[in-house]
Amino acid sequence: MNEEITNRIEQYLELDTNYAIIINGDYGIGKTHYIKNQLFPKIAKLKIPNSEKDETYIPILISLFGAKSIEDIQNQIFIELYPILKKRGVKIVAGLGNAVLKHFGSNLKDLFSETGTSSESLTDYRKILICIDDIDRKSTELDLKEVFGFVNNLVENLNAKILLIANEDELRKEINTEDIDNYSLLREKVIGISVSFNSNVSLTFDRIIETKYKTENSSYFDYLTEHKKNIVHRISQNKDNLRNLLFFLEHFKIVFNETTKYLSTENKFDTIKKDVLEEIINFTLPISIEYKLGKLNTTNFSQIKEVYQGFSFNLSRLIGDSNQAEEPKTYADLFKEKYSPDNNGQRIYFDSIFNYITGKTSFKIEQLSNELNLLYKFEDNTIPEREKLISKLNYWDCVDLKHSEYRSFTSSLLKYVDKGEFSLEQYPTIFHYATRFNNILNYNIENLKKRFIKGILKGKDNYQYVRSIHFRLSVDRTSEFYDDLTEIVEYCVEINKGIKEGQELKELTDIFNLFSSDFNAYLEKVEEMNNEFMFTPYFTKYDFNKIWRVIKKLDNTQVVNFGFYFEGRYRTNIYEGIYPEKQFLEDLSTKIESLILNKTTNKLKKVTLEFFNKKIKQSIGNFPE
Repeated sequence: MNEEITNRIEQYLELDTNYAIIINGDYGIGKTHYIKNQLFPKIAKLKIPNSEKDETYIPILISLFGAKSIEDIQNQIFIELYPILKKRGVKIVAGLGNAVLKHFGSNLKDLFSETGTSSESLTDYRKILICIDDIDRKSTELDLKEVFGFVNNLVENLNAKILLIANEDELRKEINTEDIDNYSLLREKVIGISVSFNSNVSLTFDRIIETKYKTENSSYFDYLTEHKKNIVHRISQNKDNLRNLLFFLEHFKIVFNETTKYLSTENKFDTIKKDVLEEIINFTLPISIEYKLGKLNTTNFSQIKEVYQGFSFNLSRLIGDSNQAEEPKTYADLFKEKYSPDNNGQRIYFDSIFNYITGKTSFKIEQLSNELNLLYKFEDNTIPEREKLISKLNYWDCVDLKHSEYRSFTSSLLKYVDKGEFSLEQYPTIFHYATRFNNILNYNIENLKKRFIKGILKGKDNYQYVRSIHFRLSVDRTSEFYDDLTEIVEYCVEINKGIKEGQELKELTDIFNLFSSDFNAYLEKVEEMNNEFMFTPYFTKYDFNKIWRVIKKLDNTQVVNFGFYFEGRYRTNIYEGIYPEKQFLEDLSTKIESLILNKTTNKLKKVTLEFFNKKIKQSIGNFPE
């Protein structure tokens, strides 16, 4: 396809024309890459028709991204031409002002005269192919009519050869009204040929990885080659946007290099290296694409964590109502539909990679190492047999098993259930594995439920509290044995709730002791991202008078820092779980106002207290009435 476009442009350059060509296509599909790397090398060798000195074309590329005026365009053209003219011996005066550059835009021959050159070889626009990119991304201050007027002057009056690069759909949106197709009227006079650019992602992928990685990073090149089908599929899902591809390839390179180096030093991963890297690329690829597209941002980071954490059974339907399907889809819903339509698979979330891709932190292999060790639940540097069984029975790995193997593996898995050896979020998945495919193993469902509940209870003393377990244990109403599976989920949720309640009292005591003894350490603790205290109304759990006695003893800097903490904790759209703290803030504001009015309070203390009270009142204003 690109070869056909090149041939068409070469023919355009051979003709006596008074129009421009436009290459039309979506953002990021490789139009500019094609211009620079495929078209320009050929054009630079193409002889100018009727040239006595066998001259060749000079191709230049300018971008209108953010351009605010025609002068900006003229300046860019000159800047691109300057090194070429200088190389060919044309004398150009340094420090040319705007007046000269404006003059350049209207009469190139006069500019050469003023610069002292006698060369006649570059005094004609017909010898330059000017490619104007990103017209659809210019500043709103520059009217599209002005741009087309400028181009029209070049092609009609100066015999210029102009190639425009844009997404015409965006240009139409800018200038068309509801009833009038202004864009078509505008382009009719200026554009003679419109060429649609369609990217060949597969071929481009091959070229990129061969150029960038085959020699300098051969192991990465080999891995990308092996996983080409998956990568190209994901890029194609997103309008063939090659910027997404480049973003992923360069960022994943860091993850791949560090991870393979780490895995090579840990013998316990020897048998599962391929699986580990498979999980990592399957997570990194969609996250990279969505973040580069701008769809994944701070407003929906938490939704993605919910999508990936644990086994997917779509809990929103469990805790919602029967009309759930009629509600507007969330970003998480759209993400799952695009990247994980099979709702039965296990999705693995890596916080270390997520934070790296989204720019929050650099990539830290130590953090990924911790996540991998938790994920594969190593015991004595080996993966426990129960975890291997889950892997063997995972979708859709299990369908190639013999029926006898399928039954044997499931039976062995249930023996570990009897001993309560799984984590709470695993039991619903195992129950589903035992009963799926319309109860292919013919278990008595009532007896199986009792068996699970007995086993879950047996392991109670060994469970760790699982935050957001309601997102991890999700059941779709269309699931087989929905009601029975729901019972298992609800039982696990209740066990988890009990663990939390048991831990909460100790946590509250510890945090208040820290608040009383080391305020700076307390602030550091409660300000940690995703810390439980962000979502807990813990101030309501303490005696207000005890809190006040501590606050009165804080130095001025600590009071200021406390104010900033409140500003972050009670920002707009406060988490509803901490609504009960509104009364605490109102009582605190009353106490502070009283202290400010106290004649014994020194002036600097009053300044900091007034600042603190201002932050408290702002916080109170963010609560619903």
